[in-house]
This record gives sequence, C-alpha cells and structure tokens, in this order.
Amino acid sequence: MGQTEKPKKAMDLEIALAYVGGDLEFLSEMAMIFLQDYSRLMDEVRNSILQNNCSVLERAAHTMKGRLAFFGINRVRDKMLELEIMGREQDLTRANEVLAEAEIGMKAALSELELIVRKKSE
Repeated sequence: MGQTEKPKKAMDLEIALAYVGGDLEFLSEMAMIFLQDYSRLMDEVRNSILQNNCSVLERAAHTMKGRLAFFGINRVRDKMLELEIMGREQDLTRANEVLAEAEIGMKAALSELELIVRKKSE
C-alpha cells in the first residue's frame, strides 16, 4: 500500500522564509505588497502580449519572475521565464498558452499568500 501524497503547495514556504531570515511577520508584509501589486504586473504581462510588445513583455515577465522566486512560487516563475525569453526572442507564438498556464498556477499561490497575510493579522 502506498502512502497518500500531500497535495503540492504552489509556494515553497521554506524558500520564502529563508529570504527573510525566518521572520514570518516580515514575510507577511512582503506578501501583502505582492498581493497589492500582482494585478498591475499581470495586466502588464497580458497587455504586452495583446499588443505584441516584446520588450515590455520581457521586462514585465522578468520583474514578475523575480517576485515569484522570492516566494518560492517556482512553477509559475518558470512560466514567467518562458515569457521573458519569448519577449527577448520576439516570438510570442505560445505566449497566450504560457500565460494561461501561469494564471492557473497563480490561483493556488495567491490563496497561500493571502493565508500568510491573514495569519499575521490574527
């Protein structure tokens, strides 16, 4: 009989805590800032694809990739890396598909970030 596998988390809390020296309160503040800025950044990525603006896509995806790496949101970070490279190489053929995958991955990550923020305020 096999063990029941835990569902994978979208966020690697150990990575995020390592960036803040284990300070959960500071991590919560960083999560709050990310949550406030997330929509604007994703809109920038989305709009750059719609407008076929490769240089803006490269920059916006790069920014988002760094912020996701901070929180250990690695699967979505990898999608942002793909988008960044697409922008750099000026080939947006698969950009909408990759963006959709990133947005699906972010749903769980956003919930996990919101949970960190709520725990601090309790």
